[in-house]
Amino acid sequence: MPGPPGQRSGRPTHPGVVFASMGCCQPREKMEDKVAKAMYGDMFDNTAPRKTKEAHCSWCYEFTMHFFIKDKDHWLCDACKGKTAEAPRCADAMARLETSNKRSAVCAKTLPNWEEILEKKKKVFSKQWNATKIRYELTRESPTRHQASKEGLVRPFLYLASMSAPHRALLAIQLGWCPFTEEAFGDAHEEAWQILAKKHMGLRARCVQGLRKMNPFSSQDDWVGILNHLADSHFVPSYMAWNDEFACEKMGKQEGGEESQNVYSRKVDVFEIEFMDKISKQQRSRMNRVQVCTVAQLMTTDNLRKLMAMQQARGVERHTMSLFAIDCCFLQLSRDKQLAKGQDADAVEGDEMAAAVATFLSNNVDGDVEMFAEAGLRELTLPPPESILNAQFEPLWLTCGTLGLKPHSTMARVLPVLVYIFLQVSAPSFFVSRFLSFARFLIFALAVSLGLSFSLARFLFLSLFFCLSR
Repeated sequence: MPGPPGQRSGRPTHPGVVFASMGCCQPREKMEDKVAKAMYGDMFDNTAPRKTKEAHCSWCYEFTMHFFIKDKDHWLCDACKGKTAEAPRCADAMARLETSNKRSAVCAKTLPNWEEILEKKKKVFSKQWNATKIRYELTRESPTRHQASKEGLVRPFLYLASMSAPHRALLAIQLGWCPFTEEAFGDAHEEAWQILAKKHMGLRARCVQGLRKMNPFSSQDDWVGILNHLADSHFVPSYMAWNDEFACEKMGKQEGGEESQNVYSRKVDVFEIEFMDKISKQQRSRMNRVQVCTVAQLMTTDNLRKLMAMQQARGVERHTMSLFAIDCCFLQLSRDKQLAKGQDADAVEGDEMAAAVATFLSNNVDGDVEMFAEAGLRELTLPPPESILNAQFEPLWLTCGTLGLKPHSTMARVLPVLVYIFLQVSAPSFFVSRFLSFARFLIFALAVSLGLSFSLARFLFLSLFFCLSR
């Protein structure tokens, strides 16, 4: 019935990837009907061909499949989920829709710097990304880091700076701009600052509503202010109080500003964990009984039990992150299997589930997946290193659909940024790098309090650490 699906990283693509709210793990017949209605409206014909096109994407600069969304009258890139339109001057490329006006669509392949940007993207994405590099980005000084500290955004800034380049590029596309054309592309600090504070499109700007958009003198939100706004708008209905939904106390503007200035804040940490727990439970509540029972059975397999034990060894508070990742990866694996074989689809196995979760949490860091090798991971087919598919966005895209978020709505743009920031702490390499960055912070505090030089304070700290560890 549908046209021949394209291939992406060893798994079939399908119009069902357009958005998971059309049905994540339903039988093939129901899935196709819902997809057809979304593409062709109520007058769809079961015999009508699906409208797909393989072309270069002007958002992610990759040759991938694009799906036509009839009710929105635009196309969708299967790799980066950016809105695209057919380019009149280039048959093998799709223009990016930065606004709702198709006349302003930009076809990147017709620009003179197409090959230059492609080469730069390949160079940046192919760079080795390991714990040493993360530690360097977490500890180095830069003007944007000082600006983030000044404006109460240093905590998410460091989380974003520790992500891989494909992750940051994908988040920029979700927020509404192409990162590869920016001068800052390739600098982790500059990219992180743009994701947070880019004018009209950054995370902070997306959280401004009402009259504040028109008031040039309104104060800018810090990190706690952003979380408060999103928690109020998404989890606390107007007829309920904050304490009816959240166990942690709501931080006011003054207290939130003080806590946002700190890289490490116990109150903010608790708030982030509960926020993520809300998202995880909301997703679980939208799953049907069969899916929930299947996940529960998979949790009893040796593969996932070992993986969960390794995650819990880093901190019980991050247990929520692991459960969220398991639900996301299960929905994706089930969806892919059922789209490939329908009712005859094979069941999700424990080793492939553990491999999918480990890859999702790995942050694309060298050696991260190998840290979960004891869980018995199945070998997966991975995309080339220069591909944006290494950001592993598909499970999170399904989460947005499962939660019923409209594609490219404000919450659908903002939620992936928040989830990736929260999940960043679960990355194995970041756990080590965070401790080392915290040690540097303690050394600096020791130097300031005792009036010592930084090198002398570092010597005293290391001496004390080795004495206590013996």
